[in-house]
Amino acid sequence: MCADALKDSLSEFDLEQQRMLLALGIILSRVKKLSSEDCDDLFALFTEYRQAQTEEDRRAADAGIMEILEQEKVSVRRLSFDDNNTPSAKLNNWINWISKKIHDLRQESKLSQIELAERSGLPQSHISRLENGKHSPSRYTLEKLAEALGVDISVFDPTVD
Repeated sequence: MCADALKDSLSEFDLEQQRMLLALGIILSRVKKLSSEDCDDLFALFTEYRQAQTEEDRRAADAGIMEILEQEKVSVRRLSFDDNNTPSAKLNNWINWISKKIHDLRQESKLSQIELAERSGLPQSHISRLENGKHSPSRYTLEKLAEALGVDISVFDPTVD
């Protein structure tokens, strides 16, 4: 029933317009599911895209937009928290270590957060949250940061060959 109604409502548009409307519907449904932080990052990237002076800048903003919109479902496992619902000492140590590592490597490279954001294709606000221990980076994020900083991923993850 719903498919028929959709087909009827789209029939007044040509094929290209139908594709655009369907794509917009998909994008809107994904945006509705975003956290407020991801939503802020997404709109910051749209602004960066519109203001980009070079094709490279547009590609970097586009990559960030796609990363946010194409978030894959992940499996969830319980992290170690104490009775007060705070991260365990081991998890806290890792968050502090990776945050400091990102900050120190950025400083050694004499880059601002904005410059690292431009090189990595990540929003500056995301880099700030990483450096301040407010967010734990994904493997993909660490790969982007390693490439932008000119270091091997093993700097962040010694288990990698």
